[in-house]
Amino acid sequence: MTTLWRQHIGIVALALTAIAAPGCHTAPAPTPDTSPAISDAAPDLDAQLAKAAVANEPVLVLVTEPGHGDPISAAKAVEDAALGVAETGMFGVAVIHLDLSVSRNRAAAARYHVTETPLLLGLTPHAVIVARSQGAISTDLVSKQVIDLLHHSTEIDATLAKLEVAITANPGDSAAQLALADFLRGHQNQREAIPHLAAVAHDASAEATLRVRAWVDLARAHRWVAEPEKGRHEANDLIATLGPTVPEARAGGSLMLGLQDAAGKRFSLARQEFQAAIDAAPASAYADEARAAIAALPKEGA
Repeated sequence: MTTLWRQHIGIVALALTAIAAPGCHTAPAPTPDTSPAISDAAPDLDAQLAKAAVANEPVLVLVTEPGHGDPISAAKAVEDAALGVAETGMFGVAVIHLDLSVSRNRAAAARYHVTETPLLLGLTPHAVIVARSQGAISTDLVSKQVIDLLHHSTEIDATLAKLEVAITANPGDSAAQLALADFLRGHQNQREAIPHLAAVAHDASAEATLRVRAWVDLARAHRWVAEPEKGRHEANDLIATLGPTVPEARAGGSLMLGLQDAAGKRFSLARQEFQAAIDAAPASAYADEARAAIAALPKEGA
């Protein structure tokens, strides 16, 4: 293991070789980095992702926590795999290491919905999540993730750019905003989807059905990135704003409140909220989800 990894360096730029395939990401060898070094203990995640985008480099994000799994072996696996990917064509790959024992890193990593560590994420140059692995992180697993990144990043980022262009051309197009939000949420980029969901949810001129869907997904996204109170606020606003005239709004908002209270083990309140969702719009998908959620709650009196 190198000295850098022994010291748990926050971020390193690795030049590696990979077998080229049609459609794979190709980029010139990175030039020496002359930018100021950042703290090893607490890298500026957004700044480093922005730097990778400018350099057109895919990114590996490794999240570790002392006492959970084997963070040292995971770090070594990332290093070994990146240095060992085959011999033709030069690529740049940015590696970001977030140690959750540092509070700033814990806040930064919340966007990735960390439930187990070590966690390894593979991102395109524009930070779209392509791969997610947690638990035992082996060199073989990391090597496969790197190769997948190099082969698919260009196509995924091209799709992202196309969806962003549609919004730039017509920011008020709710369908375009939701198309981008759905793409991002499909890649577990919930944090990046939030502004696009909010744009539709809070647009009084948008169709009510689109607003309800966007508002419910907005509450879900906030819960995913460890912002439960923001999710609760959005659910209550949905009920207050559209609930009086749109039954699905009451159903969706009540469902989101119930999910949050169930997660907080407030089971009696959650049961009431799930039932409110069912009563508001019995035939809706929100009611179906509420019925399933009630069935999963601990039995009353247990």
